[in-house]
Amino acid sequence: MKYFYKPFLTFLLLLTFLIFPQPSIPNFKPFDPTTIPLKPIEEVILNKMTLEQKVGQLFLFGFDGTTLNSQTEEFFQDTHLGGVLLLSKNLHTEKQIKQLTNQIQNTNNIPLFISIDQEGGCVSRIKWNEILTKPQSTISTPQQAYDLALSRGKILKDLGINMNLAPVVEHITNENSFLYDRVYRGSREDILQKSISSVEGYKEAGIVPVPKHYPGHANSSPDSHYNLPVVNIKEKEWDGYIEPFSKILKETKVDALMVGHIQYPNIDSKPSTISNEILNERLIKDLNYKGIVISDDMEMDALDNIDKHTVIAKQALLAGNDILIYSKFSNKYPTIQRDVYEYIVEEVEKGDIEEEILDEKVLKILKVKIDYNILNTLP
Repeated sequence: MKYFYKPFLTFLLLLTFLIFPQPSIPNFKPFDPTTIPLKPIEEVILNKMTLEQKVGQLFLFGFDGTTLNSQTEEFFQDTHLGGVLLLSKNLHTEKQIKQLTNQIQNTNNIPLFISIDQEGGCVSRIKWNEILTKPQSTISTPQQAYDLALSRGKILKDLGINMNLAPVVEHITNENSFLYDRVYRGSREDILQKSISSVEGYKEAGIVPVPKHYPGHANSSPDSHYNLPVVNIKEKEWDGYIEPFSKILKETKVDALMVGHIQYPNIDSKPSTISNEILNERLIKDLNYKGIVISDDMEMDALDNIDKHTVIAKQALLAGNDILIYSKFSNKYPTIQRDVYEYIVEEVEKGDIEEEILDEKVLKILKVKIDYNILNTLP
């Protein structure tokens, strides 16, 4: 009898539940699994990354050769590199470029930004195609700017390149300026519309465009490859001066923006690359810029004699840069790439760079890689 008792009670309770209506529970909603908020993919990836992998995403490195030798390949893997910069010395034929970019992408689990300076004209790393070499100065209309960027972007994409450090969107009218042959012609509004159209054309082709060089060179600025440009605009002139950038950011979505090495002594004593005021405050906060901030080449002479390269790298990241470029522009510092990578890892480990700041930068980078289908599977 004792073995029959419990099953019999269970049967009675079940029968009662089925026969008699149950009281409703106020505001009760059935469980719906589709309402559970899912983490963005970039957060899922970030949570699986090591500190060393995160820091690697902060760099675009240049390298020697038209193929990766075992030493370079091992270096890319050791630093968990997030991106490379292709220069003319790396480029020979279309077939060779495709083989090289494929080789680069096989070095790490997280796909890399493979970037190039293909502005056209005098800054053309690939020189054998008229679409790739047409100068900005010869572009007459916004439609032409869009069409050229779209066509150029498709060619770059086919070669395995996914980021173009272009267009140059500054307003330069001095024929003696080092930038004069690299910019669009016309009024500020003409330049703005051509720049926006170019950005949209690259995006349509699946290429990450990188307008440059925020906050902008002046007509008389020297070439920052060799000297630090100094622009003596006053505080009241700032908003008008940066209009080529502020209006672009307002009128279209910019996913990556390059910062020039330029000093504005009436705004901040530090060059823009390491200026918290110019980047974190005026670009990210005031202009509400959400995209990636990329430095110009950190090995340019404009940053010489300020501090050690490692210290400058830390200052640049804390000031608001998300990605730093080291192209081996100079042979004066043969180990600079490894030095800055290892230094930033150490600074995060010590707590001198908060890992929360690092995570914010890496999330932005991963998001852009996902949006442009560069990163399309979970590593």
